[in-house]
Amino acid sequence: MSKAKKKNTIKPVEERYTLKNTVANLFLLAAFTLFPLAVTITFTGSFPFISFESCYYGIRHQKYYIFMAIALFALIAEFMMLVTRSSDEASKPGTKSKSLPQALTFTDWAALSLVLSCAISTLFSEHIEMAFFGEADGDGRNNGLLLILVYIAVYFMLTRCFKFKEYVFRAMAIASGLIFLLAVLHGFYIDPLNMFVQYVNDETVFNNFMTTIGNKNMFASFICVALPVIVTLFVRAEELWCRAVYLTAAALGAMAAVICDSDSVVLGMGVFAVVFTVVYARRPKRLKRYLLALTVMLCSVKLLGLFASISGGSYKALSAIPYKIMLSPVTFAAVGVLAILTAVFYLLDAKRPETVFPKAVPIVVGSVFGFAALAMLGVFIYFSAIDVKSDLGDAERLLRFSDSWGTHRGFMWNKAFEAFGGYNFFQKLFGTGPETFYYTFMPYFGELWDRFGDTSTNAAHNEYINYLLNIGIVGLASYLAFTGSALIRGFRAAKKNPVSLVFASAVVGYMAQAIVNIAVPIATPLFIIFVSLCEAVARQEKEREKQCV
Repeated sequence: MSKAKKKNTIKPVEERYTLKNTVANLFLLAAFTLFPLAVTITFTGSFPFISFESCYYGIRHQKYYIFMAIALFALIAEFMMLVTRSSDEASKPGTKSKSLPQALTFTDWAALSLVLSCAISTLFSEHIEMAFFGEADGDGRNNGLLLILVYIAVYFMLTRCFKFKEYVFRAMAIASGLIFLLAVLHGFYIDPLNMFVQYVNDETVFNNFMTTIGNKNMFASFICVALPVIVTLFVRAEELWCRAVYLTAAALGAMAAVICDSDSVVLGMGVFAVVFTVVYARRPKRLKRYLLALTVMLCSVKLLGLFASISGGSYKALSAIPYKIMLSPVTFAAVGVLAILTAVFYLLDAKRPETVFPKAVPIVVGSVFGFAALAMLGVFIYFSAIDVKSDLGDAERLLRFSDSWGTHRGFMWNKAFEAFGGYNFFQKLFGTGPETFYYTFMPYFGELWDRFGDTSTNAAHNEYINYLLNIGIVGLASYLAFTGSALIRGFRAAKKNPVSLVFASAVVGYMAQAIVNIAVPIATPLFIIFVSLCEAVARQEKEREKQCV
C-alpha cells in the first residue's frame, strides 16, 4: 500500500478509540455490573457456601465504597494519562487547542456552579462533618460534598473520554436482568443465594429489602434508571440475539416493578413511557419495537399475576399501584390495544420501510398526553383544595394531598417548606450544608412520632425539596441546570446519533421518580453517569459538525 493510501486510512484524532476511551468504558462496565451486583458476602461450609451477613443493614455503605473505589481508580488512571500524555493522542496539525473557557459548555458551567455552591454550603455549615462526608453519628445518606465532587469529576471524565461500545450496555442489560429475576424470586420467598437466612425473624427487612440493591425505594430508583435504558436499547438493536436479551430483561424488569411495591416506580416509568411515545411517534420502525416492548412488559405483569394465583398467596404482601395494575382486568384491554398498534406499525413498516410521519404527529400525541396530565392535576387540586370532605376510598391516597399523603410525605414536604421559610437569607441561597436535612428537621421529630410513629428522618423524600433545604436556591438551580441542560442536549444530539436516546431515557425516568424518592449512592451514581453520557454525545456531535464545516 502506498504512503498516500495509508495516510487516507488513518482516522482523525477525534474518531480514534484510544486508551483513555478504554478506561472510560471499563469504568462504565464496572459501574453497570460490579456496582449493582456486589454486596458483602461470607463463605460458609454448607450449600450454597455463602451468606450475606449484614448485607442489608449496611448495603448503602457497601455501594458507596464500591462506587468510590471504581470511580477513583478510573479518575486516577485518566489523570495519569493526561499528565504523561500517554493516551496515544496528539493535536491535529494546523489546529489550535481551545482555551478553557471556550472548551466549556453550559452544562459544564452548571456542573462547576453546583460544586462551588455545595462547597460554600459546606464551608459555612454548622455541621461540617455531615456536610462533607454525608454521614455523622449514624445519620445521613452519604450524599455529602465528597461524593458530589466525585460525581462532577466522573462527569468531566466521561464527557471528554467516552466513546460508545455496545458490549458495555449488553453487559448492563444482562446484569440488570439477573437483579430483576432475583427480585421476582424473592417476591415468592425463593432465596437461591441464601440472602435472607439471618433475617427470617426480621419482618421489616424480609418484606422491604430485596436483591443486591436493598430497600424497595432504592430498588424502585434503580428500576427507573435501568429499565428505560433496556427498552431503548431494544428499540435500536439490530442483532436478533441482542433484541432477545434486551426484551427478556425488560419483561423481568416489569415483573420486578410489581414486586418492589413502590408507587415511585410508576411515576418514573410512566413519565418515561409518555415521553418516549412522543419521541418515537414519527418513525414506525422505532415505534413498532417500542410498542412491542411495552406489550411484552404488560404481558409479563399479567403472567406474574398468574404465578401469584397459582402459588396460593405464598408471595410477599403487596399494596402499591403496580400490584393493582397486575390485578386489574383493564390491563388486559391495554395489552390488546398495544398488541393491535404493534401489529399495525409492523405491517406499515414492512410495506413502506423508512416511513417518517409529519412533525404534526408527535405534536398531537404530546398534546393529548399534556391535556391528560393537566386534567389529572386539576382533579388532584380540586380534591386537595376545594372538595376536601368527599370520601374517595382507596383513591384518596393519590387524589388528595394532606399530611398523610404518600406514606406521610405530605407532612415532611409541608414541614420542610416551613423550615425553609425560617432560614436566614444566606441559608435560603446556599442551604445548611449537603446532607444536613436530619438536623433541619429535628424540631419536627416529636410530631412525626406522635402522628406517624417515626422517630426521625434524614430526607424529605423528594430530592428537589431535599436539595433546596440542604444546598439552597443556588444549589438547586445549579443542579437543575446541570441535569436539565444535559438532557436537552442529549435529545438534540439524537437527531444525528440516536444512541443518546438510550442515555436520555435513564435521566427522564430517574428525574420523574425523584419527586417522591430519595437520593442515595445506589441508583444516583448511575443517574449521574447517564447525565454525563447525554452531554458526551452532544459534545461529540458538535465536534463532528465543526469538522464538516
